[in-house]
Amino acid sequence: MARRSAKFSCLLTVLAILCLSSGCTATRLRQRTAHFGATLPDLQYRQVLDNLARFSENPGAMPSHVNLREGTTQVTDSVSGGAAVDLGPPTNWLPQLFGQRTVVAQWGMQPVIDPLELKLLRVAYRRATGLPDMPNEDTLQDLGHELKAQVPNNPDLHDETELFFEYHARQNPNYPRFEQSVVTTNTESVVAPPDVPRRDRSPLARDVARQVKIVERELMEIEPGWYRVGRWCDVPRNARFVGCHNKTWVWVDPAHQDELTRFTLTVMKLGTLIKETQTLISPGQVKFSPGDRGG
Repeated sequence: MARRSAKFSCLLTVLAILCLSSGCTATRLRQRTAHFGATLPDLQYRQVLDNLARFSENPGAMPSHVNLREGTTQVTDSVSGGAAVDLGPPTNWLPQLFGQRTVVAQWGMQPVIDPLELKLLRVAYRRATGLPDMPNEDTLQDLGHELKAQVPNNPDLHDETELFFEYHARQNPNYPRFEQSVVTTNTESVVAPPDVPRRDRSPLARDVARQVKIVERELMEIEPGWYRVGRWCDVPRNARFVGCHNKTWVWVDPAHQDELTRFTLTVMKLGTLIKETQTLISPGQVKFSPGDRGG
């Protein structure tokens, strides 16, 4: 009788574990997802610090940067039960329980390979090391032509563009004169100099120039002196933000974490400036991109 009670207790235990396993999996998945998401800032900080070490060692280097995309967290629990039977005599059996948990966590990465983005990242890291670099005029114009295809069309921009071309068509009866008097995104210098009146720049050209000026301003705001450079033996034991390249190590004191964060956000923006233009096919089988329009 006691043996049957023990077997019955084992069966109840197995059934209880099977019933509760789904709840345990959901709880563990929530914990893993929160913990996994918390690793993202550390990864961003680390690649920025590693690049700072690279440029501190060699200012002529090329940055190595990846954009972290979608993340995946997966927790899989598998539970199986059975029984070992001894035909005896006397006949006896023993319940068995097998369980396994598989945890998968990964980030998708996309390396920055666009030459223009790498140029801008290089300027950012060189400025952080103390060099007075800034993008030249050709780089800014190239950036403007890249950004013009990424500005989404909207009713305001559409209406302003129509009014702009209608106004200048009346002011300039022939096309050569019209082309000389206005700046559009088809102009070679899409980022017009400050002396060009606002009314002579198309709405899209003005918006592109605004975005280029924001990038230029954010690069100008990068200042050196907020991180330390040395060897491995120079790094404080309690340093939280550390990066290295070869034998060069850099670290940031807690008092300068704000500078590290702002610089990291700037680097993240520069590494994602150029979006891949999606090619669409119209009902007439004409291929076009969302940014292809007059302006």
